[in-house]
Amino acid sequence: MASLQIALDAPFCTKKEFIRRTGWSTSSLDRAIARGEIPILPKHGEKGSVLINLVKVFERSAEQEV
Repeated sequence: MASLQIALDAPFCTKKEFIRRTGWSTSSLDRAIARGEIPILPKHGEKGSVLINLVKVFERSAEQEV
């Protein structure tokens, strides 16, 4: 079985950056987060930013490759 290596420039990103990178709409991303399809870090405080865990996103994507 082949090995997959992915280089990330950062382990986390904001929702705004994820949308910029993927082209998803805000509502699609919010629904995916609510369903648990996009892993996020726990928010600190009410006004804290939502940070998407890119490492987990890529791990899940690699697991689904056939």
